Amino acid sequence: MNTTKMLRPLLAIAMLAGSGLACAQDAQPAQDPPSVDSIINSLKADPAAEGPGQTRALRPGAASMSTAPAPAPAAKPKPASINMQINFEYNSAEIAGSSTRTMATLAKALASPQLEGRRFTVVGHTDASGSASYNKALSDRRAAAVRRYLIDSGIDADRLRAVGKGESDLLNSGDPNAAENRRVEIQATGG
Repeated sequence: MNTTKMLRPLLAIAMLAGSGLACAQDAQPAQDPPSVDSIINSLKADPAAEGPGQTRALRPGAASMSTAPAPAPAAKPKPASINMQINFEYNSAEIAGSSTRTMATLAKALASPQLEGRRFTVVGHTDASGSASYNKALSDRRAAAVRRYLIDSGIDADRLRAVGKGESDLLNSGDPNAAENRRVEIQATGG
């Protein structure tokens, strides 16, 4: 039997298997939005920033006689936050229909008793395509759109602030135009 005749079926099988793998990769569902509980856990009250143990002097001036250096002030911890992949229409601040479930989940989490009384900042981010000034304005509008959605969903307006950072705080600085840079971050800022 000719070698070419034997290799043809094997090559055909390999090509079919490869194309099936490619189709399977394309058919994977989009990543599910975070659950209400995971959003709540990410935004719960920050642990109190506690410095090293301090002692009280028992007699006037005792603290000034101490030979130990004064402890350095502790760095302010980053506020509790979560990055949300909220899609918008191209070059627009209109929240895309594909993000309806994510937005509803976010609104439900912020309305939960565990986050009652907390205040939040909605921070809009863009990728680095386009000018910095355009991206800043677009991120402002997108953060405002998310804030407006949350208010329309029953979250008290006084608990929400919106700010855009444009491309100034890339999540993936190795690929400035990566999709993960186009996001909305929810930061717990008080309460």
